[in-house]
Amino acid sequence: MPFEIRACSDLPSSNLVRFLNATNLSFNNLDWFSPDERFIEAGCFAAIEEQHIKALMAATPESSGTAWLRFFHAERDGEHARYFDALLSQAKTALQEIGAQSLFSLAPYDWLQRLLEGEGFLPADKIVTLHFNCSEIKSSTADPGLIIREMTNRDMAAVEAIDVAAFEPAWRLHRASLLKTYHRSAWHSVALQEGEVVGYQMSTSAFDSAHLARLAVDPRWQGKGVGHRLVEDMLETFSSIGVTTFSVNTQASNIRSLSLYHSLGFEREDRDILVMSLKL
Repeated sequence: MPFEIRACSDLPSSNLVRFLNATNLSFNNLDWFSPDERFIEAGCFAAIEEQHIKALMAATPESSGTAWLRFFHAERDGEHARYFDALLSQAKTALQEIGAQSLFSLAPYDWLQRLLEGEGFLPADKIVTLHFNCSEIKSSTADPGLIIREMTNRDMAAVEAIDVAAFEPAWRLHRASLLKTYHRSAWHSVALQEGEVVGYQMSTSAFDSAHLARLAVDPRWQGKGVGHRLVEDMLETFSSIGVTTFSVNTQASNIRSLSLYHSLGFEREDRDILVMSLKL
């Protein structure tokens, strides 16, 4: 039976939310924004049949030229591959119209990986998770000229500039995402050298666990202990209030980050998540 594709921005948000909350086949990206906050963005579409939602997809831009598959939900009626193909085709057109050149997606499930491969996505990287159980934090000998202080909203322009300089396009966050991370983090700090912001971190916490959500250092200052001191300060800050377990994610290809976390005592878990990409 034929179905039509419509922009989520043209549909009642209550119907979309109801579908998201149903027991459908679903994938949600690691995202600071909730799915309903994506409804108004270009690249968010619904498959409709006889006035009923059959599937939803959001593939929206993050940085200049780069977009991510944010979510895909489909009814468990055996037709999810057809919905995925039609929704992705519409999303690709919308993304191309606004200048996106690449679309990335996590592939944590076999069924999603098969769908992505069928659309021409190729392996691009892996997301790795590292954990640290706090017993004793060994402080390094810090540069006396390096100052760590709490981040404020006034630092966001500098934070955004560092983010753009430090990350490849696929891993950059735009200002709205950085602000969302800032407001949801439990501890956010910046590193200053001679009065200039040269690095930052933002971390979340829940009960006795904390997660290093974002860490970046100006490339001009990388390899000089800035990232090490930012993470040390984060560990010390949370440890002082009883947090004992820490986690962080990074890319398997980011050797510098992996080396930093290993030097601090983080250990890599054996549950990498495949990252796939498609040229638009």
